[in-house]
Amino acid sequence: AKIQFLILCYNQPIMKKFLLSKKHWHQLFEFSILIKGFNGIWEATGGFLFLLLNKETLNSWVYLLVRNELVEDPNDKFMSFLTNALQNLSSDAKTFAALYVLVHGLLNIFLWIQLSRNKSWAYLVIIGAMFFSIPYQIYRISISHSIFLTAITAFDVFIVILTWREYKQRKSVISS
Repeated sequence: AKIQFLILCYNQPIMKKFLLSKKHWHQLFEFSILIKGFNGIWEATGGFLFLLLNKETLNSWVYLLVRNELVEDPNDKFMSFLTNALQNLSSDAKTFAALYVLVHGLLNIFLWIQLSRNKSWAYLVIIGAMFFSIPYQIYRISISHSIFLTAITAFDVFIVILTWREYKQRKSVISS
């Protein structure tokens, strides 16, 4: 009964006004992939710098970035966490984090370029890559309870849905 009601509502002209057209879904996909591409540039740059810079330089940069916030609110939990995390970061953990972010960023850039070039295989690769990274992100959320990581993970799930929809749409156009 619920499914019939939903189908009935979906077929009403008033409801069709509120649903996105194929053109709008495609534009939303392209915009989301553009965001992933720019995020890839940011991640690759950050990962590369994190890999090259020594711990003392990183600590001084972070201090420069957060000192005004800590003066304003010395009990700021996020800023305190950030400075403490960097001070207690082992060189192995720093290398792992830097390589993870660098590789993730380079993969995002590569897939952004391939999707911009309309490479069909890139749709499936981005979905596959997300299926590997999303569970890891969920694991990290369960440990850190990070709102930022939760938002990124939700965005990644949204990207998977958009990419699958775009891939199916593209495949149906090609086979027609």
